[in-house]
Amino acid sequence: MEFRGIKPNLVNCNILINCFCQLGLIPFAFSVLAKILKKGYEPDTITLTTFIKGLCLKGQIHQALHFHDKVIAMGFHLDQVSYGTLINGLCKVGETKAALELLRRVDGKLVQLNVVMYNTIIDSMCKGKLVNDAFDLHSEMVAKRISPDVVTYSALISGFCIVGKLKDAIGLLNKMILKNIIPDVYTFSILVDGFCKKGRVKEAKNVFAMMMKQDIKPNVFTYNSLMDGYCLVKEVNKAKSIFNTMAQGGVNPDIHSYNILINGFCKIKMTDEAMNLFEEMHCRKLIPDVVTYNSLINGLCKSGKISYALKLVDEMHDRGQPPDIITYSSILDALCKNHQVDKAIALLTKIKDEGIQPDICTYTTLVDGLCKNGRLEDARNIFEDLLVKGYNITVNTYTVMIQGFCSYGLFDDSLALL
Repeated sequence: MEFRGIKPNLVNCNILINCFCQLGLIPFAFSVLAKILKKGYEPDTITLTTFIKGLCLKGQIHQALHFHDKVIAMGFHLDQVSYGTLINGLCKVGETKAALELLRRVDGKLVQLNVVMYNTIIDSMCKGKLVNDAFDLHSEMVAKRISPDVVTYSALISGFCIVGKLKDAIGLLNKMILKNIIPDVYTFSILVDGFCKKGRVKEAKNVFAMMMKQDIKPNVFTYNSLMDGYCLVKEVNKAKSIFNTMAQGGVNPDIHSYNILINGFCKIKMTDEAMNLFEEMHCRKLIPDVVTYNSLINGLCKSGKISYALKLVDEMHDRGQPPDIITYSSILDALCKNHQVDKAIALLTKIKDEGIQPDICTYTTLVDGLCKNGRLEDARNIFEDLLVKGYNITVNTYTVMIQGFCSYGLFDDSLALL
């Protein structure tokens, strides 16, 4: 533009600053700001807010606050969007208290507070389980004649679900409807998920029915939550029925949908059905993740199909999806239970060679396997090595070792460990 003799204006410069900020190239953005000042333009609120947003996106929240203080000291003015961006940035990095302090600082002095600012802090408080504080902030909003919206209520409902106060969550839903604030798919899905996580699938189905009555179409998250609930109470066939209903309703299952069902079938040792779903994923061009493989491998191992599980481990390597400690722990457990302790020890060595650090659960499994396979001294050596290396030995590890000593009549050793 400049080469062609076209003089860039503030709008062009703001767009360029936004591009650099979105890409995280903050120094380039500041070089454009220098150009703006050099050309005699005065940066406007959009320019300054873009910088604040860019710094927040980079996680440089303290630099964003410093920038804010500097421009205010220079006599520039910021608007509700600017402060909403700063508050959001603080909440994203877990600085909810600082966000609340900023809200108090600007209240009526620099800008008028709005529903977006309150919603951001309420949501952050609820995610941090400070639900009572969030509800107090909601009451403050109402007192200031700032009307809560669907986002406010959804955040509070989510908070109550997180802390297990489902009765209060339902009370808020009813309050919303009375105030003619229409709950959206997100609001209903939170409640469905909340009930399902507690195994209260009947209530979840009631919320689901209420949602359908309001003519709100469930999304993949709603269906997944319901499926998860049924799997939790071991009604996997009902979960499969929900899965089929989802596909018929035009909602495409995602990788999480398949993971829920595969894990559900594996937990009740219906590994053939799980493998069928695994094959179906390939047909749908859905790439299995480590959760998919771990569920299948664990299910196959518990059903005594170790060779199939090992083939899946090879497939994980081939697909560039490296196994993790959970993958190997399942196989190690199966080898120990099938009296193949030497193979389990060899696998532990292989894990370490791959740079994967075994956790205390892995070692506990091996100690238990050694004890039950007549290798008490090997188990004792591993246990003592864990103590020397400063591992955080759990009650489960102690119990396994005590049980091992008891089974050999070594009660003094058992009591010493106790």
